[in-house]
Amino acid sequence: MRLLKEFVRDPVGIGTVLPSSRYLAREMTSEIGLERAETVVEIGPGSGVFTSQILKMITSKAKFFVVELNPRIHEHLSEKYPNVKIYNESAENLPELIKKEKMNSVDVVVSSLPWVSFPPELQDKLMDAIYKTMTKGGRFSTYGYIHGKIMPRGHSIKKLLKSKFHTVDTSEIVWQNLPPAFVYKCKK
Repeated sequence: MRLLKEFVRDPVGIGTVLPSSRYLAREMTSEIGLERAETVVEIGPGSGVFTSQILKMITSKAKFFVVELNPRIHEHLSEKYPNVKIYNESAENLPELIKKEKMNSVDVVVSSLPWVSFPPELQDKLMDAIYKTMTKGGRFSTYGYIHGKIMPRGHSIKKLLKSKFHTVDTSEIVWQNLPPAFVYKCKK
């Protein structure tokens, strides 16, 4: 219900009315090196489904923080995950945030940002900030909904990912999510 309320307030910034499924969470976090990562960042956590999955997979020594722009979602997640540092910031500020966390770079970034809702200029700014903070060989995962594959901005985000990352793999469609989704897994 929380996501629905926030979607009504800000459909571009939220991008969905339903939380992601555990099946999508598993796909988003599999085969991206979370078990070995020393530094991990999650961007746009929404309801926290991916946050829970990340916390199950990272080691106790891994440095992990979350970035959430929406103040109401930030407040909810801060209560839900009191032991996780959650910044109420834009992902554009990621380079400053990793310095604040005394990280040199990030091994894994998991993003739930609604890329197709953003204009190309914002997509570029956000992707630049993310890419700049990543370790060479670092992994990035993000997802899109099946209907986004036919939208022009859906094509532009895939093109942007391919222009930045050494490899960009696309998962099979996760049908056990509403709406069905797919995951981009990228390596710097």
